[in-house]
Amino acid sequence: MIYTNDEADKSIRQRNFYLTVFVLPIGLIIGICVFVYLATKSNYLPKGDALFGYISSPSLGIYLFAYNMKKWLRMPDGTFHNIKDIKPTNKFYINEPAEYEFEYFYSKNEKITSTLLGIALIGFFIWSLFVGMNSILIPIAIIIMGMFFSYFGIKGLLDKSAKLKLAKTGLWTAKLGFVEWKDIIKAQVIEDASGKSPQTILEIYLKGTIFAEANQPDERLNLTDIEGKQFVETEIYILQSKHNEHTK
Repeated sequence: MIYTNDEADKSIRQRNFYLTVFVLPIGLIIGICVFVYLATKSNYLPKGDALFGYISSPSLGIYLFAYNMKKWLRMPDGTFHNIKDIKPTNKFYINEPAEYEFEYFYSKNEKITSTLLGIALIGFFIWSLFVGMNSILIPIAIIIMGMFFSYFGIKGLLDKSAKLKLAKTGLWTAKLGFVEWKDIIKAQVIEDASGKSPQTILEIYLKGTIFAEANQPDERLNLTDIEGKQFVETEIYILQSKHNEHTK
């Protein structure tokens, strides 16, 4: 369904919001439980896998809920706008600096740890094949996790590009491009504990956007795997303060 996010689509947007954010995750959980029950009853799955399948299904449903929720923006009137295809309106700044005061990259230690963990899980999966583990779902879950950690670990090690740049006149991210401090309402670092493990997030609020109308950040940049993330908020505050003093 393609719609324009205006008042004429209000009822359609509300319906699609509830379908994608609530109905689909609940349907996924029920579907997995039914599949596990039928497969176990027909002896296609070992009985020990039934408990694992029932316990894992809510986690998958919660993941789908969180993933779909990110695509929707709650407006002050209580309606929801789909922001999946909304691109940031990057302004062109003639005074974008050729060099930045601070640049932040992926932490090599974090990515090496992720890669080694992934390799260890893949190794455990291979070992389980030789010993003949009396389970089907658990080895599948292990190999998926191993591939996930290995992929993002190796990808991060090969990625040499900066994820955040700070200058006297503004900041840069891959999503927003360069933005002057005068067009930023605030940039704050928070600890997001809503997931399985706490995440360090830089929230960037811009002026004059649909996100500003909803009092939501235009970007939530994950700093968890970034080298020197503990200094980001302080350096942003110093650079913004100096810029404000200079403009005055």
